[in-house]
Amino acid sequence: MKNFALFDSETSKVLDYPRADEEPVQGLDPRYQVLRVVRQERPNYDKSTHFLREIRAVDLAAGEWRWTWEVVELPPPPLDYQGFYFALLSSNVYQGLLAVPATAELARALAVFVSAIQDCMNYRENQDAMQNAIWLLLGQMTLSDAQLTELGELMQQYKLNTIYRLQP
Repeated sequence: MKNFALFDSETSKVLDYPRADEEPVQGLDPRYQVLRVVRQERPNYDKSTHFLREIRAVDLAAGEWRWTWEVVELPPPPLDYQGFYFALLSSNVYQGLLAVPATAELARALAVFVSAIQDCMNYRENQDAMQNAIWLLLGQMTLSDAQLTELGELMQQYKLNTIYRLQP
């Protein structure tokens, strides 16, 4: 591993040091500045929640080419509306919905919910509309504790719990 590099002041590029023995270069063109390579140790991090970004920066005043690391949080997993919708259709929550006596209010709430989730599945996500559709539909239903638990688990499994709430 080389301990030195050259900075070309005309191109602002860092170049390999021309000598393998790292001795001073005789007659070096003044446009080049010798930089000492300073490497930060790779930090420990949780690979399930973060990743490492290597940063290489030139500090001309210090005469250094610094190689450092940044621990960056992984982006949240994508919401899986389609997986949630298909799992919901086979859930006890949906079976409970089918068992509820039909009313005009329930039919409207169900239509709004289905429309909102279909928009989300087709990449036209409107989080406010979806949240309101969830509350509207749940307001027309009486879910048991087991059904509420199942719905919460489905939302968690398909990552919808990161954005949506079951209660206002």
